[in-house]
Parts: sequence; C-alpha cells; structure tokens
Amino acid sequence: MELDKQDLREGKKFLVGTWQVDYIVNAFSNDLAHIPASEFKSEDGTDFSVITYEFYEDNTMKMRDTSKGKEESGTWEQTGYGTYHYTLNAFLNIPDGGSFLEAAQTLNVHDGFIVFSLGFLAIAMKKIADGVITEEPKEPDIGDLTPSEADLQMKDICGTWTVEKIMTLIDNDFRLATENEVKEFIQKQIKAGETDEESAAETLNLFKSRIEFSEDHKIKNWMPIPEGKSITKEQIEEAIKAGEIAECRDGYFCPSFQEWKAVNGKYYYNSGEEREVFGEKQSPWDELVVAEDGTLPFGSGFMVLKRCTEG
Repeated sequence: MELDKQDLREGKKFLVGTWQVDYIVNAFSNDLAHIPASEFKSEDGTDFSVITYEFYEDNTMKMRDTSKGKEESGTWEQTGYGTYHYTLNAFLNIPDGGSFLEAAQTLNVHDGFIVFSLGFLAIAMKKIADGVITEEPKEPDIGDLTPSEADLQMKDICGTWTVEKIMTLIDNDFRLATENEVKEFIQKQIKAGETDEESAAETLNLFKSRIEFSEDHKIKNWMPIPEGKSITKEQIEEAIKAGEIAECRDGYFCPSFQEWKAVNGKYYYNSGEEREVFGEKQSPWDELVVAEDGTLPFGSGFMVLKRCTEG
C-alpha cells in the first residue's frame, strides 16, 4: 500500500508521543475481557503499566520499563493506514526472527489505541502525552498561485461539456453510470413502486446539464429550464438582478459560476467545498485531468464529462 505525503504526516502526528500499556486481552479467555495493565502481573510480580513507548518525529523510539529503569532504543516506520512497524535493540527477551517477534513489533491502531501481540496476548497502549512535531512550511494553495504567461495560454479545456456518467446507486452498487444504465434501473424502480416519474425526471435531468469552461476562467453549469414553465424575459432579468441565477440563454440557466485556472502546466478548478482533515483546512481546488478516452472526471469524481459534439 502506497502512502502519500499527507498520509505519512497524519500518521506521524498520531504516533509521536508517549504511550503506556493500558490493558491486555487474553485470546484464550471466554469473553476477551480487557484486563487493566495494573492487574496483569508478570512472573516477577511486575505489572504491564510500567511499560511505555516514546516515539519521536525522526522515526526513532525508546521503550522504557519504569520499574527497573530499563531503556531500549529503536526505530519505527508507518507501513499502512493505521499500521506501524518498529524495531528495538532488544525486546522483552524475545529471540530475533520468527512470527512471534514480527507480531510483537507490529502496531495496529484500534479505537485510538496501538496494539501489538505477545503470543496469545494482545497488548493495548494508550497515548499519555503528545510528542513534538516540527511544523513543515505549508505549500501555497493553488488559489494563491499566479499563472505564468504560458499558463494563461492554456485553453484546451475551454468549451462545452456534457454529462457522460453520474455517481448513483444501482442495484445496491454506488457507482458511475451512463444515462441508459440509469434509465433502465429507474424503470425497474417505477415498476416496483420504489420511485415515481417526478423523482425519475429529476435524476435524469442531470444528464441534460452542460458544463462550460469559458476563456475568462469561469465554469458555467448550464441547466435546462424545466419543461412546461412559462418564464418571461422580465422574470429572468429580475432573477439575475436578485442574484438567484447568474445567466440564462438558449433554454438553459446558470445558477452560479465556479473558477478554473492553469498553474504550472496543469488545470484546476475551485470546487467551493469546505474541507478538513484532522482539523486542518484543506484546499478547495481540485486538479482537472482529461482521461485517455477524452472524458473529464468532475465534481469530486461524482460525474464524468465528455466534449459536446452539438453545435
């Protein structure tokens, strides 16, 4: 599993700090009860609460036995989403090699704890102190970058695109589907009494919308004026003046504009979404990448566009 920069950063923020053994689970017990570390004694009468791990941002660590003043050094790495591997110079007198040691040096995140195995025992550790993480300089947001002269000449994405696929639920499978696939499924729903014509029309209407990337770096989502609606020119002008819609032409209206730009030779658009990851605000700008078949994923992947072939 390949972890990106953000995954590794969040994984480090989670792990770095001091952890103490909190409870033990005996795999051979009838109820798999959580035994408090202070109640689980070793052969010499020492309980497991004296064991702490301290992880540092430079991928080093220390294991301490506070009852004996013992300390071992080692290293750690993140190996997956919620999994880590660490290596100590010595570990609880376990011989090197073998699955027993491998399980002991593998940490799995579970309900906010880190857990490793010692044979038939699962050892769960609780974080008791945060460590020091050096804040990395934040990369400038796409929205704050100024396009170069070459970027300003990038216009290949301009034009009108129609909706090829939308993300929807079909036979309990949430996936991208074409208009014909959606129509076929909706007809089954109507026959089964699971939807009505009005709801069906609302879903299929998405395929009638058009997405225009204009040369002045606006994205206009054109939606057809509902059939049967008699709307006067004066009403349209009033709606635009009131900010209810942005534009109206040729039987379509555009509720509002989005923004697109080219930066460092790539296309991006402002999704307008407010996003956070672990409490940190994320950029609303998404990259626009035309696929090999000429289609364009859009709307956070919830639709796929194709170039309009109509005049």
